[in-house]
Amino acid sequence: MSNNLKKQSTIYFKHLDVIRFFAAFMIIILHSYEAWNSWFDNGTNHVVKELFFFSGYINQFIKNLNIGVDVFFLLSGFLITYILIQEKSRFKTIHIWKFIVRRTLRIWPLYFLLILTAPFLVNLLGTKSPNYLANIFFVGNFDIMHSKSWAYPFAHFWSIAVEEHFYLIWPFILYLIPNKHLLKSFFIILSLSIFYRLYTALTVEHYSFHILLHTMSRIDVMVIGGIGAYFYSKKPFTIHLSRPIRILLFSSLLILLSIEPYQTWNTVFLAGFKKYIYIGLISILLIDYNFNPNFKHILPKKSFIHYLGRISYGIYMYGNILLLYVIKQIMWKFHITNMWAFFAITITLSILIPIISYELFEKQILKLNKRFRVVQTER
Repeated sequence: MSNNLKKQSTIYFKHLDVIRFFAAFMIIILHSYEAWNSWFDNGTNHVVKELFFFSGYINQFIKNLNIGVDVFFLLSGFLITYILIQEKSRFKTIHIWKFIVRRTLRIWPLYFLLILTAPFLVNLLGTKSPNYLANIFFVGNFDIMHSKSWAYPFAHFWSIAVEEHFYLIWPFILYLIPNKHLLKSFFIILSLSIFYRLYTALTVEHYSFHILLHTMSRIDVMVIGGIGAYFYSKKPFTIHLSRPIRILLFSSLLILLSIEPYQTWNTVFLAGFKKYIYIGLISILLIDYNFNPNFKHILPKKSFIHYLGRISYGIYMYGNILLLYVIKQIMWKFHITNMWAFFAITITLSILIPIISYELFEKQILKLNKRFRVVQTER
């Protein structure tokens, strides 16, 4: 294959890395904020009360940064589905085992490295021993649902379990179902996810953990990403939002995140449909950012932010684990009580450690990934 042809057939959405970084950074800010309030301010939200006049809105906005997980799900559903559809289109089949190997090489090395280091961290920080077996077999989300508690250092591993469940079934769906029926199948799965949340809200007394963590409840956003990929594979689309419309949509999203909890399900309607208001706005803005030829991008193609986007998995995985270490082994040990020092240390380590991990560990393993690619990508 000539270099020009190879370049044309390479799948690469250059702006997705920027979104990945900001999604990971949102989670880091949220977890740091919650940790400060829990360990230093006794849950009084002292962080914003002293600093901002509109403290309640700032507080709500930060607490809603957990939407970053759904941004990850949306991007993952889009990219995975698009690559598999392209593979099926070009080669008339999907090499499922190669897909599984690629996902395994991307997710498992760091995931199991952190599981191996967990006993040391638990002993060092004096925390309760978590359920290792549940996380080894990627059912940590169901373990949290059962125990109704978040166990360090695996509290955030639930989202990896949901993604692994998605990776396990999705290539078979695309392989077995003819392309002409794919869209219908996607909407059926989306409907089943909505039905699960509605049924749970009606039949389970304390259903918040089920809505938050069950794979069937959370897979819908990845399916929405897959629906976007289906349409893009049919005909690559562009969007031409004007700057005023973009500002209006972005402002609407910021206002929503500042006045209303993203994850509240007090009624059956909220449990079933509320998230789609947010996901709809985010989807339009992401399409605009990635597929609007008139969008003026400030960052160069190979910026440091793009690099951080490529290591966003590590930023997400290490960030929550580092928090308790910073609190007990740095803040308490050296009697540091300054809020800005806490955030500075946490954010710095949450970027520095993943960089070291990626360059010395993950990057070396990811080189093997290229051997199992069927469709050429730049990642």
